[in-house]
Amino acid sequence: MITFNDSEWPLLTVSFSGTSSAQEFEAYLARMTAYLNRRETYLAILDSSKASNAPTLEQRQRQVEWLQKHDAALRQRSLGSAFVITSPFIRLALNIMCQLKPLSCPHTIVGDMKVARAWAAERFQAARLPLPFLLLRNGEGLAATGTQGPR
Repeated sequence: MITFNDSEWPLLTVSFSGTSSAQEFEAYLARMTAYLNRRETYLAILDSSKASNAPTLEQRQRQVEWLQKHDAALRQRSLGSAFVITSPFIRLALNIMCQLKPLSCPHTIVGDMKVARAWAAERFQAARLPLPFLLLRNGEGLAATGTQGPR
């Protein structure tokens, strides 16, 4: 299953749980296109911590095609992508892939949501954009400025 949370827009969180069918994955790509078509700057956290397996070969190919098709829009509108992946093997594989074919926007690959949200707060601050309210309320944005002590 793939769920979207845009309640903190321009911070978008996409969560992958269990396995995703080809139809669900196509709907995910269509919804990501709709977010890009808003023509607003945003940052995406892609949380795969509850996914039961890696995307299929077909899904990975569709993702690559989507990234290629939307390269210019991603460069223009995306503050970055944080990938939350708990499997060290899959994190390593994604790191290698990103070294071989860099993504269109800044990215990080981390093992938990707290680190991803702190990175997101840093990206918003670096772009001099207001932090989404929940990043402020939960203190993730404060650590990036040093007001909460060491990171």
